[in-house]
Amino acid sequence: MQYILASAEHDHIVIAHYFAIWESYGTPTEYLRTDADEVARSFLRQGRSERKLASFIAMDGDKPAGSVSCQLHMVPYPAVLKQEHMLHGYIWTVYTDPAYRGRGVAKKLMALAVDHLKDIGCTTIVLHSSDAGEKLYRGMGFEMAKEMRLKFKALP
Repeated sequence: MQYILASAEHDHIVIAHYFAIWESYGTPTEYLRTDADEVARSFLRQGRSERKLASFIAMDGDKPAGSVSCQLHMVPYPAVLKQEHMLHGYIWTVYTDPAYRGRGVAKKLMALAVDHLKDIGCTTIVLHSSDAGEKLYRGMGFEMAKEMRLKFKALP
């Protein structure tokens, strides 16, 4: 298995994995915007430009076995603390192709993402876990944090 730092030429792989995650959650295809691919591409471009976004891909020959993306976290509140005391990284789109699960691919991808975020000075890493990923993340030292949500039904 070869692990590479993705560039813009690999965006199609990162985006395909991102959509596969939504599908794995049972999200109907019709819920996706018609311009979903361009929205994702724009997010990746902007993230590279403004948020130190990095994506890593596990390649088995020419077949992508998994990927992870990470970046500086966009906190939804005024960031009043000095960066050295609060520079959050965010890990998203941790994906392993079903044929490669259980072989340590996600663990290696996560280690690359964690190293990248450490290297750019992050003091904390945030991620949202699926049930399937929780054991891996806990094993790497991630701890549960409290987040509360109030959901409403979608408007017609």
